[in-house]
Amino acid sequence: MVDLSNYPYPAYEPNKIAAGILAGVIGISLIGWIAQTNCKPRRLIILLILSHLTIFVELVLRAALPSSTRTTRAAFTATSVLLAVGQRTIILANYDFLTHVGNLKSSFSRCIIIGSVLIALVSAILMIPAGMLSYNSDTIDRSFRLRQVSAAIVLAMTILFYPIWFATKTWKDMKKQAIILLIISSICCMIVAIYLQITSIPDYYVDANKDEYWFYIFQFTPIAIALLTWTILHPRRSLAPPIPQQ
Repeated sequence: MVDLSNYPYPAYEPNKIAAGILAGVIGISLIGWIAQTNCKPRRLIILLILSHLTIFVELVLRAALPSSTRTTRAAFTATSVLLAVGQRTIILANYDFLTHVGNLKSSFSRCIIIGSVLIALVSAILMIPAGMLSYNSDTIDRSFRLRQVSAAIVLAMTILFYPIWFATKTWKDMKKQAIILLIISSICCMIVAIYLQITSIPDYYVDANKDEYWFYIFQFTPIAIALLTWTILHPRRSLAPPIPQQ
């Protein structure tokens, strides 16, 4: 039988030095993103700034909070929300990028934007009762079921991105940098989504929360790669119209 006596808190002690260094990496990426940013595209700018900030703050809290504070309901809820927002905003940025390429119909663009935002909100809302139920031993099963549904919705969003990308035919009008950006970003988001789906199963949740390196390998690293890719292949360059052939 799975020992859930420590659920939902992780059993490991965070490496404060590693968290501090990695917070610096995300901070540098954030500065690079803002330095290249102009007024448009506004939604992409906001989404990626929000993603950078939430991941940066989560790492700072991981590095700064003592063990006694880290295992409180408020601290755990705050760090969980920050991670969830950081991942979901990257997924939304992937979808939003499609609406800025080519001559996509405005109705199709609105469907992509509104649909992706609503689905992301539903997955986030499901995590609220999942979190509340996780502190009562009698309702842990329901907490995991809600967690599984929420993770499945996020995973579905990362998978559906590819047929939607193909259906919009925006790839025909994209520069090479834009295609590389979306491939890397979407794959990174999918890796995190698969990891969260797996760890929504009690046995794997407990195993994954015994050692911090599982978090860094399958959750932080893909998110960091995605954010750094967005900064390096900034829409200021990747969304620029290709140079016409002579």
